Amino acid sequence: MTLSKALEADRNGQIERAADEYESALAHDANDLVAIVNLLVLYWQSTDYGFSLAHRLSQPFIANAGTRLAQLLNIARERFPERPEVLFWTRYIAWADRGDAFELDECRVLLKRYPDYLEPAMALFSLSQGKEAADMAIELLNRCRADNTTRSSYVVSVIEGVLKRRKFTQV
Repeated sequence: MTLSKALEADRNGQIERAADEYESALAHDANDLVAIVNLLVLYWQSTDYGFSLAHRLSQPFIANAGTRLAQLLNIARERFPERPEVLFWTRYIAWADRGDAFELDECRVLLKRYPDYLEPAMALFSLSQGKEAADMAIELLNRCRADNTTRSSYVVSVIEGVLKRRKFTQV
């Protein structure tokens, strides 16, 4: 029940309420992988200035988001070391935030090992400037548009950004 409340708040752009609901869902079931990954992406995005400003997030919430993000990444790696969601978002966030190495081959390997998990297609499509994984990225784009959580909205923005740049350069 709490996860559905978290998803509803997240989809409605009620970021602080969504975080509270995801935290409640995790208090009820500490191994809810959807809640963990959605919450860590929500916290990650909340530490972004533009996102936090657009959603009018409070400073205490933003500070807590940074702390909880690090904790959730560690929890996810400990509890789910082989889950593709954890493998992907851990590497992707480290690349996006700190500039850690993140190679196209990492995405290719994840897509090959876990063909039903498409989020690495977003990164492969983006990092290759739209030259690779286009079909998977479009499929992921359609799924994420329907989901509309913070996590999905981020994925949509990355894929749409590449599509817009490709269209612009083809004109």
